Amino acid sequence: MKIQRIGILLLVLCVIGISIISSTLVRYEKRKRTLDIRNKGNYLVTLIGLHSIKDFEGDKRAFFLRTLHEYISCEGLVYCLIHDHNGEPFVVLDPYSLVSSIPRDVQIRSIYTAGLQHQTFQTGDSDQTIYDFAKPLFENGQLAGTVRLGLRPTPISLFSMERIGLLATIAFFLFAMVPFIYYGVKLALRPLKSLSLKIESMVGGSVPVVADMAKNPPVDDMINRFDQSLTVLREKHTRLEAVNIELEARQGVIAYEKKQMTNILDSVHYGVIITDTQDTVNHTNAYMVNLLNKNRDEMIDRPLGEVLEHEEILSFVSEQEVAGQRTNQRHIETTFPALAPEELFEVALSFLSDGEGTIIGKVVSVRNITTQKSAERAKHEFVAHVAHELRAPLTTIKSYNEMLMDGEIDELETQKEFYNTINEETDRLARLIQNLLNISKIEMGSLTLDGGLVKTDWLVTDCIAAVEAPAQKKHITIEKNLPDQWPSLVGDKELMKVAIINILGNAVKYSPENRTITFSLKEEDHTVIFDVIDQGYGISEEDLPHIFDKFYRSADAHIAEQTGSGLGLAMTSEIIRLHGGEVEVKSTPGEGTHFSIKLPRGEYQLGKQ
Repeated sequence: MKIQRIGILLLVLCVIGISIISSTLVRYEKRKRTLDIRNKGNYLVTLIGLHSIKDFEGDKRAFFLRTLHEYISCEGLVYCLIHDHNGEPFVVLDPYSLVSSIPRDVQIRSIYTAGLQHQTFQTGDSDQTIYDFAKPLFENGQLAGTVRLGLRPTPISLFSMERIGLLATIAFFLFAMVPFIYYGVKLALRPLKSLSLKIESMVGGSVPVVADMAKNPPVDDMINRFDQSLTVLREKHTRLEAVNIELEARQGVIAYEKKQMTNILDSVHYGVIITDTQDTVNHTNAYMVNLLNKNRDEMIDRPLGEVLEHEEILSFVSEQEVAGQRTNQRHIETTFPALAPEELFEVALSFLSDGEGTIIGKVVSVRNITTQKSAERAKHEFVAHVAHELRAPLTTIKSYNEMLMDGEIDELETQKEFYNTINEETDRLARLIQNLLNISKIEMGSLTLDGGLVKTDWLVTDCIAAVEAPAQKKHITIEKNLPDQWPSLVGDKELMKVAIINILGNAVKYSPENRTITFSLKEEDHTVIFDVIDQGYGISEEDLPHIFDKFYRSADAHIAEQTGSGLGLAMTSEIIRLHGGEVEVKSTPGEGTHFSIKLPRGEYQLGKQ
């Protein structure tokens, strides 16, 4: 009975499997035939489209129709239409009378297609799918007509000879596998059968059955004990699963925290190397990897001396370990000549300890202090320059004032000269202090522009008037090339005057006597340009890149003999930059200098700046 049921079940499974395989084969055959008919239609309509309209007229037309009629019988062609440029058919091959059943929208899209096109539609009577292909005909680059073809796929038979042979082969192999499966299952169940025989032998033994034994037979006792053992194992398994889940959660948290710590160390702008007590590298951040030009894998689990090939740093680490100064973090300053030759680094060592204070590792940090040292040097140089520039006028004022107070100067003209000198030095001191304040405000970003309409004619007049007196003393002529129509600017007029007067004043100061300075104003591409061209001593190629640096003075004798603070051009550059402009300089030593101040032209509107 059981064998019959198994046989029926296997038969049902085989029938279901064969049905599924048959359905899959039919779907595959449909997709394959669809692709084949599309390729065939595209090829045939393209082949016909290569002919000209004249090839379908007269005797050629009859030959063409006979060829297509033969093609119909073997390749599934159901109609062929050739339209002229007006869309009217002049070649019609319709053996199955299907042209009248073509939907109008399909006809319109086919007739007026701009390229190769295929569509599908259903016939009204048989509900069969027809594949419509169309391609335009061209002659001399002009549209001459359209060729259209209709193809009908051949029906797919579920019980074709090939398919029946394939299904029979599959069924044969399925039934051939049944004995192997049967004996495999039987072999796998043999241990269970042996266990069953042992239990039966235990039950059928000669052991007397007492009352308790009758109530609780040995087999039941064994099953109960086995059930209890399974219950204990199940409980232990449940507890182990809970512990495992907790451990996985902790491991995930630790991995996340480790990743976060790695990201934090990689984001800092200094190098970090972490080692254990045996100086084996456990971790290094991205900054250190880039500085040493190595891969992270080449550094992890390697000795510190092999990773950090720097004798000075390694000696510093060894000295700190020997000295035992594990609580005070010290540092040294060093360089990496082969990796960063022009940069200075600060290397510090600290020790890692656990909760009980036991040393468990070291941290070597490397910080680039090149900018910091440069800033410190610049600050010291700035203070030295300021002290020097302040000391010179103060010394002159003090000495002249003491001579006047002591009555050492009796002549009235000499006294006036002293008073004028004191006044000039006071003005010089005031300008220096004002320039220092303005530069400080610019660097701190607190200098605000008093924006407004700036009339360039007034601006030019004020700037030239400011330098006329020193120019006349040196018999320097200022030639002016000014436009008929003055452009307008929007900005801080007083700061603009400071910038232009600084350049004009330098032109007068650094030009010999009896020379000419050309001052011109023009507008190009919405840019107002002030040009100052002198015939002075000029600027050397070594000095030219530094003329806008604070307190920079050329070593040239002609330049050094003139008094100055070295702040004028620095102020000019910053003021023009704040107004959105730029300063350009061209100079030839011994011939003169050409400064160009370029500012964007602006129109001032009430309530807007």
